[in-house]
Amino acid sequence: MGGEFEHIIDQIGAFGRGQLGIFMILTVADFITAWIMMIPIFIGSTGTWLCPIASTNFSNYSEPETSPVTFIMSAANTTNNSSVFTRDTCTADNDICPGITYTQTYTTVVTEWNLICSLDYLSDLITSVQMAGVMVGALIIGQLGDTFGRKKPWFAVLALNSVVGFANAFSVSWYMYAIFRFFNGVCAGGLLVLNFMWPIEFVGAAWRPLCGALSFWSFGVMALSLLAYFLRSWRHLVIATSLLPLPLLLTWWYLPESPRWLALQGRMEEAEEVLCLVAKRNGKPPPDVSGLKRFVEEENVKKEGLQKYSYWDLFRTPMYIKYTLVLMYSWFSAAAVYYGLSLNVKNLPGDRYINNFLQGVFEFPIVLSTIPCNKVGGRKKTLFGFTMLAGLCCLSVLAIDVAGKLEELSLLATVFSMLGKAFMSAAWVSISLLTGELFPTVVRNIAGGATSVVGRIGAIVAPQFVYLGKLSKPLPFIAFGSLAISAAFLGLLLTETKNKPLPDNLPPWDKKTYRLCFKHSSQENGTIDVQSQETVASSV
Repeated sequence: MGGEFEHIIDQIGAFGRGQLGIFMILTVADFITAWIMMIPIFIGSTGTWLCPIASTNFSNYSEPETSPVTFIMSAANTTNNSSVFTRDTCTADNDICPGITYTQTYTTVVTEWNLICSLDYLSDLITSVQMAGVMVGALIIGQLGDTFGRKKPWFAVLALNSVVGFANAFSVSWYMYAIFRFFNGVCAGGLLVLNFMWPIEFVGAAWRPLCGALSFWSFGVMALSLLAYFLRSWRHLVIATSLLPLPLLLTWWYLPESPRWLALQGRMEEAEEVLCLVAKRNGKPPPDVSGLKRFVEEENVKKEGLQKYSYWDLFRTPMYIKYTLVLMYSWFSAAAVYYGLSLNVKNLPGDRYINNFLQGVFEFPIVLSTIPCNKVGGRKKTLFGFTMLAGLCCLSVLAIDVAGKLEELSLLATVFSMLGKAFMSAAWVSISLLTGELFPTVVRNIAGGATSVVGRIGAIVAPQFVYLGKLSKPLPFIAFGSLAISAAFLGLLLTETKNKPLPDNLPPWDKKTYRLCFKHSSQENGTIDVQSQETVASSV
């Protein structure tokens, strides 16, 4: 159906006002995913604290050069006496000191529940819990998107995220907070899959790179910095980022279901209605869908029953096994490097609001450059180039640290870190494009969900890479650089998809692969005639 559908898309306009409206609304949802994923930078940061020691005579005290002791003059008497405090220290048994005082002008979950000293790992652990939710969401909602269409799951997830996020602002313990962050992560995982897959099914092949690259994620990151700057309470920030997306629910009456998905489900009248609607919005006449109807009718005649696809179908042939494994590793590397560098912004020199805002500023033009790169050079070369640059930036920070110049060249190290994140974000565009273009329509959302699940494992471990920096600063950058460079070379094994029509149906099962996966239950799974009258329908 790929060629037939591409021909119809050309008739209604490959990318006109109709597709632009759909694309812009779905892209606005990138604000939501950016806020969910990046908000731990602000609500999970530690800040600084003071522990009182005793009152002493300031004039008779000599502070050692390496001492963490800070003098703060007593408001009652500023002549001789002062209260002596230690900054960012714990008791001898790594517990929290009595009388602790936080000095920053904002509140976080760390200051709310004293997640420091022996509990200092919990903030990063909760971020990993959130990322685990993203993995679960990508897995489950990716499957729901192929079963029930793109529209209904997208709006359901949108509403659920606002409800869960609002409730999270009233958490009474870090346990409760962590549970809500998990479900916010589930919503983010679903939106990440659907936000990418849904719009590309309305546009022509030449415009798919635009849909993959022109994202509002960077603007969401910058907007989050502004919200966090003005809303210094973590509870207020969570409420704002949960309720602001609610107006998107009003777009239900504007956004149509994917015509590709409708056609593949045999709902031809609905698919034709959607195509005619897009054509009308583009100022084009209704398309001739007779060829598409004939093709779908022929396919329906061949089928002996309704075939249900699952994750096993990603391993039908050696070619699809290669695609699946390489893309899984690419997603893992991209997520680990991107989120690791993003979350590490709290450890960079300078103001955290400015640093996070600049991350978005750096990222947007570099990601935008993937549009001409993907059009001219293709997906593979673009993926290789940006992933390699991301790895080299990480290794540059490592080189600065090994040379003992990290303090002296802190600004340069910060720039390399931000560039590495931006380059990996650009590489992720090509990874997502290849995932959407290499797999057929019948399993496209499943493929997006499966690869995204593995990517989310990378996101889960990313906060732990950042935490390892407390033990040794070079460790995170060794991991990030190695992952990026190895992923760059593995990506060369993929097939170029530039200007090729999207495939719609899977080839028959490879006999060796089938025996390996289903040697004990071949009769149980059944067979369906798709191309050679012997295509095996898998079920899990």
